[in-house]
Amino acid sequence: MLSRYLYIPFLLGAVGCLLAAATVDSSYAVYAAPFAVGLAVVYILSPQIDWWWYKRHPLDVAAGLRHFINTTMPFYQNLTAPEKDRFRNRVAMYMEANEYMGQGMEEVPPDVKGVIAACAVQLTFGHEDYLMNKFEHIVVYPHPFPSPQYPDQWHSSEHFAEDGVIMFSAEQLMPGFVQPQRFLNIGLYEYTRVFRYCHPEVVFPEIGEAHWPVLVEISGFPKDKTIQYIGLREIDMVALAVVYFFGFGERFKALLPAEYESLAIALRLGGERRTSEMGTI
Repeated sequence: MLSRYLYIPFLLGAVGCLLAAATVDSSYAVYAAPFAVGLAVVYILSPQIDWWWYKRHPLDVAAGLRHFINTTMPFYQNLTAPEKDRFRNRVAMYMEANEYMGQGMEEVPPDVKGVIAACAVQLTFGHEDYLMNKFEHIVVYPHPFPSPQYPDQWHSSEHFAEDGVIMFSAEQLMPGFVQPQRFLNIGLYEYTRVFRYCHPEVVFPEIGEAHWPVLVEISGFPKDKTIQYIGLREIDMVALAVVYFFGFGERFKALLPAEYESLAIALRLGGERRTSEMGTI
């Protein structure tokens, strides 16, 4: 990161002045002050400095993660070459910009970090704001977890706006990403909820409890199994619909054409793109 290199001249200058004050004349100590101020300014502005640098020198994901996304993610496979570059850059930037914390594990595995970032970027690919920077802390559990908001419900994902935290169970997250035809993608589910919190001005279609039968028909996922997989009794029906919009596009469009068009507009994923039962857009 550029900011780390900018520390060096200020640090060397401050140390040099202090050494001169200790070995030559104590009056040299005053000259350390501008260097100390410079260090403080770089520290305060380091996020903006690094972001400026990354915007001009785009990051890419590691080779292993690139292969993983390319072989498991139909949405990515259907992008053009320039779009794939932009997608991977956004994934790398998202991983760089956010803090990942493991609970019940020493550290969050790289593939889990990549999947979380890829879900966020897939959802927001049509929008400029893919960071949703009101939420910069991502907590990953190895399995379903309780929380202060839901102490008696072991669930697979959640967000807590007051602290800017998003939480996932890796046990449910990974199958939903790798096999979205068989398991619910809780990454897309939770990031839809986060995005709607960050952007209340974006209009999503009204989808509620009455849509359960048709959403079951679209996905083939029984209602009780879906609730069990998420782990919470209250389901965000719009977020669930977004998951099926990506995962079962053709059936979604056939059975809920108006809602499909509304979601395409909200996500800015219309135009010449077409959906398929493999979930590409």
